[in-house]
Amino acid sequence: MSDVGAALAAAQPRLLAYARRRLRDPEQAGDVVQEAMMRVIEQDQRQRIEQPVAYAFRVTDSVIFGQAQRARHVHEPVDVELACDLPLPDELLDYRQRFARFERALAALPPLRRTVFVKRQIDGLSRAEIAADLGLGVEAVKKHLVRAMTDLAGCVDDDGRPARRPGSLAGD
Repeated sequence: MSDVGAALAAAQPRLLAYARRRLRDPEQAGDVVQEAMMRVIEQDQRQRIEQPVAYAFRVTDSVIFGQAQRARHVHEPVDVELACDLPLPDELLDYRQRFARFERALAALPPLRRTVFVKRQIDGLSRAEIAADLGLGVEAVKKHLVRAMTDLAGCVDDDGRPARRPGSLAGD
């Protein structure tokens, strides 16, 4: 047995006690110390270690830390039967807030512009049908749709906050 091996064998009870105090599951201490001692011996073969017992305590810490890191990344497989397709609560809240801002912006449109927008976007009528229904020209319907889209597009920006662009309702 090498000098390092003999020093580690003599220090094994101290290393075990040290590992038991540091681990949540003291039953793992033997495996941790064995792994640490193996690493120290392998390292000593590559480069002489002046204080192998002190180094073994540091390696023991490293092995414990490595096991904790690996345990943190191990996840149970998700049971497909338990997976839910519903949106997460924060997504639902964001949607509701955006929808409320949109409703307020829609309600703030001039009545004729709002009616034209609803008939086109909600009811799915063509521009010609809307024009005939409201007694307007097709070009007037187009103008109302463009202005409504401009006003409503400015009511909410990408991060969910009211936009402050010229011509938007949020900036008025």
